[in-house]
Amino acid sequence: MSSAQSGQSQPPTVNGPSGTRQRLDHVDAMRPIKQVAVISTHALIFFSPLSTSFLAASLLTLTHFSRNAFLFVSACMLAYSYRDQTAVALGHYWRRRFVAVGLVYLVWTLIYFPVASMTPTSTFPYYSLAWSSLASTKGLHNLLFATATGYYHLYFLLVLLEFYVVFPYVFALIRRYRRSHLWIVVGALVWQLAYPALVRRGWLGFVMPAKVETRLITSYPLYLLGGVVAAFYLEQFHDFVVRHRRGLLLATALCGAAALTLDYLSRVTHDLPLLLVPGGDPFAALVVPYDVGAIVAVYLLGVYLVAPGRGARTRAITRSGSEAAYGIYVSQLIWIIFLHRWAYEWGLLAAVPWLASTLFAVAFAYGAGWLFSAVVARTPFARALVGRSRQSWATLLPRWGEIRAHDDVGEGPLNMTDV
Repeated sequence: MSSAQSGQSQPPTVNGPSGTRQRLDHVDAMRPIKQVAVISTHALIFFSPLSTSFLAASLLTLTHFSRNAFLFVSACMLAYSYRDQTAVALGHYWRRRFVAVGLVYLVWTLIYFPVASMTPTSTFPYYSLAWSSLASTKGLHNLLFATATGYYHLYFLLVLLEFYVVFPYVFALIRRYRRSHLWIVVGALVWQLAYPALVRRGWLGFVMPAKVETRLITSYPLYLLGGVVAAFYLEQFHDFVVRHRRGLLLATALCGAAALTLDYLSRVTHDLPLLLVPGGDPFAALVVPYDVGAIVAVYLLGVYLVAPGRGARTRAITRSGSEAAYGIYVSQLIWIIFLHRWAYEWGLLAAVPWLASTLFAVAFAYGAGWLFSAVVARTPFARALVGRSRQSWATLLPRWGEIRAHDDVGEGPLNMTDV
């Protein structure tokens, strides 16, 4: 990256038309990186022996940061798009948010509803579906439950929708009390560390189920409030991160090593409090420093990928991945589920080392998701299925020598550029 190589920081590059539409290229570049991390988490869950392999469990700990990165960057970009305004126009705000996230969430909840009801069979594609059961009373109950709680990974969008409800008020308070921004972040950190103990041990008068915990914005205050506060200082944040990149990356590596060491010790001694040890728990107290560092590391990688010194091929691939990121995210479980079933039927799970099969699953799901997103974006279903305005077929393949400055990068959670 040019700023990294010269040792001098530069403000974030803003491209795009003048007015309220702005693009931060390095933030766009974070999108495909985070999708790889999300897919890696799910591939590990399906293809690796998490209960018996320390390596598999460690990789899961290291990839789990993607959820927090998703929420942090989404909150930051949303606040950034409004930071120069005195208030949020709720009518336009909600129309934009529903199209960007709500519509896609509802459509994919309907898609995953039959997927979740499939049963294994002995003939290709090795799944069958009893359509009559979907139209039953139980089927309707399951659909409503999935809509309310979020199917598997779709709950990311559900948490984001919850945040959209409170954002106008959070934004107004943070904008008003500028001198208290540091204390807001400190309070969010304390809450982030203490909240799991409060709800899991019944110290608030009730015990919260793990599924409910993951689907409430109260479980992510550091990343959501931290993202809003960071938006007010994005230029200073960028300068600090780029200037201290080596130290921050080293600290992230050390925090990750510390988390894995505690995982290992907990397996050997069984004496460490479970609330402290990561062990696949994304809310464990001692994984928070690593997650924060991992978000910074992905930010730096995004800066690197779009630096002026990068080749046209790299920039074109990065742009294409950014454009397809939303479609990759929502569709990934379909590819992973079927790939796992096929691998099982063909005897590959036992014959192929789990690490190799996991890596192949990541590549397969990402590639299939990219192709799906790229094709659907050229159809009338683009907005509902992949959250993008319809594209021309002439733009399907990345063009190494032609990087257009104003391409649509999708209406997904990270494209909060049109107030």
